[in-house]
Amino acid sequence: MKRTKAQALQTREHLMLAALDVFHRHGVSRASLNEIAQAAGMTRGALYWHFKNKEALFEALFQHLFDDLGQKLDADIRHSTPNMLENVRLALINHFERILHNENHRKFCHILHLMCEHTVQNESIITLMRRYQQMWRQLIHDALKLCVAQGSLPKNLDVDLATVYFKSTVFGLTHQWLLAPERFSLDITAARITDATIDTLQNSLALRRPE
Repeated sequence: MKRTKAQALQTREHLMLAALDVFHRHGVSRASLNEIAQAAGMTRGALYWHFKNKEALFEALFQHLFDDLGQKLDADIRHSTPNMLENVRLALINHFERILHNENHRKFCHILHLMCEHTVQNESIITLMRRYQQMWRQLIHDALKLCVAQGSLPKNLDVDLATVYFKSTVFGLTHQWLLAPERFSLDITAARITDATIDTLQNSLALRRPE
Protein backbone atom coordinates (compact mmCIF):
# COMPACT_ATOMS: atom_id res chain seq x y z
CA MET A 1 0.00 0.00 0.00
CA LYS A 2 1.35 3.42 -0.97
CA ARG A 3 2.11 5.63 2.02
CA THR A 4 0.58 9.06 2.23
CA LYS A 5 2.69 12.16 2.79
CA ALA A 6 1.22 12.48 6.28
CA GLN A 7 2.23 8.90 7.14
CA ALA A 8 5.76 9.52 5.84
CA LEU A 9 6.06 12.67 7.97
CA GLN A 10 4.74 10.78 10.99
CA THR A 11 7.32 8.02 10.47
CA ARG A 12 10.08 10.60 10.05
CA GLU A 13 9.14 12.30 13.32
CA HIS A 14 8.95 8.93 15.08
CA LEU A 15 12.52 8.18 13.95
CA MET A 16 13.71 11.58 15.13
CA LEU A 17 12.23 11.05 18.60
CA ALA A 18 13.84 7.60 18.77
CA ALA A 19 17.18 9.16 17.81
CA LEU A 20 16.68 11.85 20.44
CA ASP A 21 16.26 9.19 23.15
CA VAL A 22 19.29 7.19 21.97
CA PHE A 23 21.50 10.27 21.72
CA HIS A 24 20.33 11.31 25.18
CA ARG A 25 21.13 7.93 26.73
CA HIS A 26 24.42 7.13 25.06
CA GLY A 27 25.83 10.29 23.52
CA VAL A 28 26.07 11.07 19.84
CA SER A 29 29.32 9.28 18.99
CA ARG A 30 28.28 5.97 20.59
CA ALA A 31 24.77 5.96 19.13
CA SER A 32 24.31 3.66 16.14
CA LEU A 33 21.73 3.68 13.39
CA ASN A 34 20.87 0.07 14.24
CA GLU A 35 20.05 1.06 17.80
CA ILE A 36 17.98 4.02 16.63
CA ALA A 37 16.03 1.83 14.20
CA GLN A 38 15.40 -0.73 16.95
CA ALA A 39 14.26 1.97 19.35
CA ALA A 40 11.80 3.15 16.71
CA GLY A 41 10.61 -0.44 16.06
CA MET A 42 11.77 -0.28 12.45
CA THR A 43 14.38 -1.86 10.21
CA ARG A 44 17.61 -0.10 9.34
CA GLY A 45 16.43 -0.01 5.73
CA ALA A 46 13.31 1.91 6.76
CA LEU A 47 15.50 4.41 8.61
CA TYR A 48 17.70 4.88 5.53
CA TRP A 49 14.62 5.67 3.47
CA HIS A 50 14.23 8.85 5.56
CA PHE A 51 17.79 9.65 6.66
CA LYS A 52 21.00 8.78 4.85
CA ASN A 53 23.18 8.87 8.01
CA LYS A 54 23.41 9.89 11.66
CA GLU A 55 24.37 13.45 10.72
CA ALA A 56 21.16 13.88 8.72
CA LEU A 57 19.16 12.69 11.74
CA PHE A 58 20.99 15.10 14.03
CA GLU A 59 20.40 18.03 11.67
CA ALA A 60 16.72 17.16 11.33
CA LEU A 61 16.42 17.26 15.13
CA PHE A 62 18.17 20.63 15.21
CA GLN A 63 15.78 22.05 12.63
CA HIS A 64 12.71 20.49 14.26
CA LEU A 65 13.45 21.88 17.72
CA PHE A 66 15.11 25.24 17.00
CA ASP A 67 14.02 26.53 13.58
CA ASP A 68 10.84 28.20 14.77
CA LEU A 69 12.83 30.27 17.28
CA GLY A 70 15.32 31.27 14.62
CA GLN A 71 12.65 32.01 12.03
CA LYS A 72 10.76 34.28 14.44
CA LEU A 73 13.89 36.28 15.24
CA ASP A 74 14.90 36.43 11.59
CA ALA A 75 11.44 37.70 10.58
CA ASP A 76 11.58 40.38 13.29
CA ILE A 77 14.95 41.54 11.98
CA ARG A 78 13.92 41.52 8.30
CA HIS A 79 10.75 43.51 9.04
CA SER A 80 12.51 45.88 11.46
CA THR A 81 9.95 45.09 14.15
CA PRO A 82 9.49 48.02 16.54
CA ASN A 83 10.97 47.59 20.04
CA MET A 84 13.33 44.85 18.89
CA LEU A 85 15.02 44.78 22.30
CA GLU A 86 11.80 43.53 23.92
CA ASN A 87 11.58 40.81 21.26
CA VAL A 88 15.16 39.77 22.06
CA ARG A 89 14.24 39.65 25.74
CA LEU A 90 11.16 37.50 25.05
CA ALA A 91 13.17 35.16 22.79
CA LEU A 92 15.67 34.62 25.60
CA ILE A 93 12.94 33.92 28.18
CA ASN A 94 11.19 31.61 25.69
CA HIS A 95 14.41 29.63 25.24
CA PHE A 96 14.65 28.92 28.97
CA GLU A 97 10.93 28.20 29.31
CA ARG A 98 11.25 25.56 26.59
CA ILE A 99 14.17 23.93 28.36
CA LEU A 100 12.14 23.80 31.56
CA HIS A 101 8.76 22.70 30.20
CA ASN A 102 9.42 20.91 26.89
CA GLU A 103 10.99 17.50 27.47
CA ASN A 104 12.24 17.07 23.90
CA HIS A 105 13.81 20.52 23.84
CA ARG A 106 15.45 19.84 27.21
CA LYS A 107 16.80 16.49 26.02
CA PHE A 108 18.32 18.01 22.91
CA CYS A 109 19.92 20.86 24.86
CA HIS A 110 21.34 18.21 27.21
CA ILE A 111 22.78 16.40 24.18
CA LEU A 112 24.29 19.60 22.75
CA HIS A 113 25.88 20.68 26.02
CA LEU A 114 26.82 17.41 27.70
CA MET A 115 26.57 14.45 25.31
CA CYS A 116 28.10 15.67 22.04
CA GLU A 117 31.70 14.52 22.34
CA HIS A 118 34.39 16.52 20.52
CA THR A 119 36.16 13.54 18.96
CA VAL A 120 37.54 12.72 15.53
CA GLN A 121 34.70 10.23 15.05
CA ASN A 122 32.21 12.99 15.82
CA GLU A 123 33.83 15.60 13.59
CA SER A 124 30.94 15.89 11.13
CA ILE A 125 28.46 16.44 13.98
CA ILE A 126 30.69 19.09 15.55
CA THR A 127 31.01 20.83 12.17
CA LEU A 128 27.22 20.83 11.91
CA MET A 129 26.89 22.28 15.41
CA ARG A 130 29.37 25.04 14.59
CA ARG A 131 27.39 25.95 11.47
CA TYR A 132 24.24 26.39 13.53
CA GLN A 133 26.15 28.29 16.22
CA GLN A 134 27.40 30.69 13.56
CA MET A 135 23.84 31.12 12.28
CA TRP A 136 22.64 31.99 15.79
CA ARG A 137 25.60 34.32 16.31
CA GLN A 138 24.65 36.21 13.15
CA LEU A 139 20.99 36.43 14.20
CA ILE A 140 21.94 37.83 17.62
CA HIS A 141 24.41 40.25 16.04
CA ASP A 142 21.79 41.53 13.57
CA ALA A 143 19.14 41.81 16.30
CA LEU A 144 21.44 43.86 18.55
CA LYS A 145 22.45 46.03 15.60
CA LEU A 146 18.77 46.76 14.93
CA CYS A 147 18.31 47.64 18.61
CA VAL A 148 21.12 50.19 18.26
CA ALA A 149 19.46 51.66 15.16
CA GLN A 150 16.15 51.92 17.06
CA GLY A 151 17.83 53.69 19.99
CA SER A 152 17.06 51.04 22.63
CA LEU A 153 20.79 50.27 22.92
CA PRO A 154 23.63 52.83 22.97
CA LYS A 155 24.75 54.08 19.56
CA ASN A 156 28.39 53.35 20.46
CA LEU A 157 27.71 49.77 21.61
CA ASP A 158 30.41 47.35 20.45
CA VAL A 159 27.96 44.97 18.76
CA ASP A 160 30.57 42.26 18.16
CA LEU A 161 31.55 42.23 21.84
CA ALA A 162 27.92 42.48 22.96
CA THR A 163 27.11 39.43 20.82
CA VAL A 164 29.85 37.41 22.53
CA TYR A 165 28.56 38.57 25.93
CA PHE A 166 24.96 37.68 25.05
CA LYS A 167 25.87 34.21 23.77
CA SER A 168 28.08 33.58 26.80
CA THR A 169 25.23 34.43 29.15
CA VAL A 170 22.74 32.14 27.40
CA PHE A 171 25.20 29.28 26.99
CA GLY A 172 26.54 29.59 30.55
CA LEU A 173 23.17 29.61 32.30
CA THR A 174 21.87 26.75 30.14
CA HIS A 175 24.98 24.68 30.80
CA GLN A 176 24.94 25.31 34.58
CA TRP A 177 21.31 24.28 34.95
CA LEU A 178 21.67 21.16 32.80
CA LEU A 179 24.66 20.07 34.88
CA ALA A 180 22.81 20.45 38.19
CA PRO A 181 19.12 21.43 37.82
CA GLU A 182 18.56 21.02 41.55
CA ARG A 183 20.89 23.91 42.36
CA PHE A 184 18.53 26.72 41.34
CA SER A 185 15.08 27.41 39.94
CA LEU A 186 15.52 28.01 36.22
CA ASP A 187 12.29 29.97 35.67
CA ILE A 188 13.05 32.52 38.41
CA THR A 189 16.78 32.70 37.71
CA ALA A 190 16.38 32.94 33.93
CA ALA A 191 13.98 35.89 34.21
CA ARG A 192 16.39 37.77 36.49
CA ILE A 193 19.46 36.93 34.41
CA THR A 194 17.61 38.03 31.27
CA ASP A 195 16.77 41.40 32.81
CA ALA A 196 20.36 41.74 34.05
CA THR A 197 21.62 40.96 30.55
CA ILE A 198 19.42 43.64 28.96
CA ASP A 199 20.45 46.13 31.64
CA THR A 200 24.14 45.39 31.03
CA LEU A 201 23.73 45.84 27.27
CA GLN A 202 22.10 49.20 27.88
CA ASN A 203 24.40 50.57 30.58
CA SER A 204 27.79 48.84 30.73
CA LEU A 205 30.63 51.11 29.60
CA ALA A 206 32.77 47.98 29.11
CA LEU A 207 30.56 47.04 26.14
CA ARG A 208 30.99 50.42 24.38
CA ARG A 209 33.39 51.05 21.51
CA PRO A 210 36.50 53.01 22.49
CA GLU A 211 36.27 56.69 21.57
